[in-house]
This record gives sequence, structure tokens and C-alpha cells, in this order.
Amino acid sequence: MARQEASVIASEIVSLSNESTNNLNEIAQLDKEKKYTEALLLVSRELERNRQAREKAIKLSVHLETMAKNLNQISPASASQLALQAISSETGLISRLITYNDYLTQLLEVLREKFLGKNIGNKIPELIAKINDEAQAINDLNQKFNEIMKEFDAK
Repeated sequence: MARQEASVIASEIVSLSNESTNNLNEIAQLDKEKKYTEALLLVSRELERNRQAREKAIKLSVHLETMAKNLNQISPASASQLALQAISSETGLISRLITYNDYLTQLLEVLREKFLGKNIGNKIPELIAKINDEAQAINDLNQKFNEIMKEFDAK
């Protein structure tokens, strides 16, 4: 049960990060067009999405803890090892999500200040690149988790 819930939550996290990545591109476009009011609205929505992703990460960690506590009940040992790899993958996903959320928060704050007319330099491209890297890592780790779980189910 914890495994299935973890998988669903991880997929939701990936979906949220993908939506954020798409919206960041839209925010960048609005910025170029100097449509700051619309960009600020999107920034506000992304801050909310960021909060939701953090809440999901907390739920995911609870399910991973349950899975880890039950590792010794899994046999054969090869299946237990696969479960451990899957837990490790999702733990990595949570770690990358924390980094992703930190970069996203920084970016949204920089954008908010920029749209309010404060001179903040141009950290935006660097932060977007970091966010995109983290989003890709999150997607990769979730895919790895799903592949390991398919192999686990086949045992």
C-alpha cells in the first residue's frame, strides 16, 4: 500500500514540477513583453504550487519510511534489494525537490522584485537553468523508481 501511494505522490510531484517549468517559460515571455501584472499573477500561482509540492514531498517521505521499515519482510533478498533501490531513488527525488523548491522560491522572489521595479540584476537565466536541471533530475529519479518497481513486481 505504501509503495503504491509513494508512486502516486511521486507522479504528482513530477506533474507539479513540469507545470512549473512550463509556467516559468510563460513568465519569462511575459517579462520580455513587459506584461508585469500577468507575470506577477503567475508568480503567485507558482508560489502556491511550490507549497503543494513541499506538502506532497512530506507525504512521500512518510510512505518511504513505511516501506523502509518493511524491507526485512521482503523475500527473496533480491526483491528486498530492489525495494531498497526504489526507496533510495525516491529519497533522492525528495532531496532534488527540496533543491528545486529552493531555486524556484529564489527565482519567484527575484521576479517579484523585478516586476515591482526594483533593480536586482539578472539572476533569472541562471536560476531557470538550475530549476530545469533539478526538474530533469526529479523526472529521471521518478522514472528510475517506476522501472525498479516493475522489476520488483516481476519477482
